[in-house]
Amino acid sequence: MILIDWKTHFLSGAVAGYALTGQVKGAVIGGIAGILPDIDEPRSKIGRPFFFVSIPLNQVFGHRTLTHSLLLVGGLWFILQPFTEWANVIVIGLLVHIAGDMLTGKGQFLWPLPFSLGIPVGDFGYVLVDRTVRLALVALIIWYGWGYVDVWINQFV
Repeated sequence: MILIDWKTHFLSGAVAGYALTGQVKGAVIGGIAGILPDIDEPRSKIGRPFFFVSIPLNQVFGHRTLTHSLLLVGGLWFILQPFTEWANVIVIGLLVHIAGDMLTGKGQFLWPLPFSLGIPVGDFGYVLVDRTVRLALVALIIWYGWGYVDVWINQFV
């Protein structure tokens, strides 16, 4: 099994967080939220350092179940909304992660219901989708980033 590439999840969360807020802080929070659902996989980038959370989550629920569910995302939004202005950014980061996973395989988005949603694409399809999405996100960042650099340079010219 190919593990989900954390770089693509981070980038998609960062782009979504920036799009929502227009702030670098929003991009960072969205990027971190974009890798959080994989806390249920002990071999993932986020699961390795947090093995004390990751291993029990994986043993009890498995991968792409609880942490990839609308129930958890909605619950977190409900809990965080009164306490932080960043609740929407966190939720959008989680949701783009789940959407990305559904493009490259199945997950229990409606957990605890016992069925999975998504497109099983196999190893080659996964690599193709993952790399295409990552390149598109990087191109988007460069495109919008260049616009800001151009504006900044023109202030001094």
